[in-house]
Amino acid sequence: MREELFLDSALISRNHDGETLCGDFSQMFGTDTEPVFVLSDGMGSGVKANILATLTCTILGRLLEHGIPLAECVDTIAATLPVCRERHMAYATFTAMQISGDRAFLVEYDNPPAIVIRNGQVLKSSCNVRFVGDKEIHQRQFDIMPGDVIVLMSDGVTHSGIGRTNDDGWTTAEAGEFLIENGAAENCAAVTAAILDKKCARLSKDALDDDRTIAVMRFCQRTTVNLMMGPPENSKDDERMLKLFFAKKGQHVVCGGSTGTMVSRYLNKPIELVEGSGSERVPDMAKLEGVDLLTEGIITLKAALDLRERIKEKPELILELRESPEELLYKKLFLESSNVNIFFGTAANVAHKDIGISFEKKLEAIKKLYSELLAAGKTVKKEYF
Repeated sequence: MREELFLDSALISRNHDGETLCGDFSQMFGTDTEPVFVLSDGMGSGVKANILATLTCTILGRLLEHGIPLAECVDTIAATLPVCRERHMAYATFTAMQISGDRAFLVEYDNPPAIVIRNGQVLKSSCNVRFVGDKEIHQRQFDIMPGDVIVLMSDGVTHSGIGRTNDDGWTTAEAGEFLIENGAAENCAAVTAAILDKKCARLSKDALDDDRTIAVMRFCQRTTVNLMMGPPENSKDDERMLKLFFAKKGQHVVCGGSTGTMVSRYLNKPIELVEGSGSERVPDMAKLEGVDLLTEGIITLKAALDLRERIKEKPELILELRESPEELLYKKLFLESSNVNIFFGTAANVAHKDIGISFEKKLEAIKKLYSELLAAGKTVKKEYF
C-alpha cells in the first residue's frame, strides 16, 4: 500500500440475543503496508459458532500473513471446512481481503459480497468463480485508489429486519446505496460503521436474531495532529519546544492553561476564553489564533480518554458527539488524524497540587493516550521536554 495512504478501519460486532459470545470473528493480520483482514461467520450462534469462526479466521489470516499464495490459502481452508449434513452448509463462511502493493484482493465464501465505494458510486468489478470441492469461491481484485471505502459484513447485516420489518432482508445493493447517501465517502470508518449498524438495528427493531459484524476500511490521505501538553521542565527549552511544534505540518492542539499562556507569548496573540463551552466535567476551552484547538490540560485529556472507553463499549455513541472540549479533543485525535505527534512538557504545575493532580497522573494519562492511539491504528511519536 502506498506510504501516503492511511488505512482507517473500524469494526462493530454484535452478539445474537442471549449469547455471551459472538458467532462471527474478525481480525487484522499482516503489516501496515500489506494488511490482511479476515471475517468469518460460524454456523449457528454462541460458543460453537465462535470457535468455528475463530479457527477459520485465524488459520486463513496466518497463512496469508506468512506469504502463502492466496489461492493456496483458500483451497486449504475450503477443503478442510466440513459441511453440515442437515443444512448442507459449511460450518463457517469467510471473507478475506489482502492488500499487496496498490492492489486489493477479495475472496468470499458464502458471506454477503463486500461493498466497494469509489467516487460516490458502488464499484462494479468482475468476479471470478472457482469451485473447491462443492464450495463456490468468489474472487475479485482491483487497484486501490485514495478515497476508496470497503465494507465487509456477515449475513447479520443482510438478514436485518426479516420477519419484523421485511420478508426478504436487505440486499447488499440496498446497503451500498444507503452508505453512499449517508456520506461513506466523507466520513471516517468508525462513523460509517456506526451508521450502518444503527440502520440494521432500526430494521430489526433493535432485536438481534443473528450475530452481526460490520468492518469498514477507508483508504485516505494521511493527516497529522500535533499535540502539546505542559511546558518543558527547563524554561530555557520553551522556544526550542515551540519551534519544533509549529514546524510540524498539520493541525496544532494545545492542552493546558500554562501551556496555552506559553504559546500565546510565542505567537504574540491573545487568548480568548470560550465561556460556557465547558461543563461540570471539564473547564471551558479557549481560542488562540494559530492554534486549531486550545483546551485545559489533564482534566480534559482524561475526559477524552474516558469517552474513548465508552465508545469502544458502545460504538453508536460516536454518532452523538457534539462540540464540548473533550469531544473536540477526541475527534481531533481519534477521528481526524492518521499521525499524531505528542509534545509533552515535564514541568511540575504548582496549581495542580491543590486539586490532587500529580505529575505521575499526567504522565500516566499521556502513556494511556499513546497506547490508545496505537491501538486505533495511528502512527504516533512522542517527545518529552
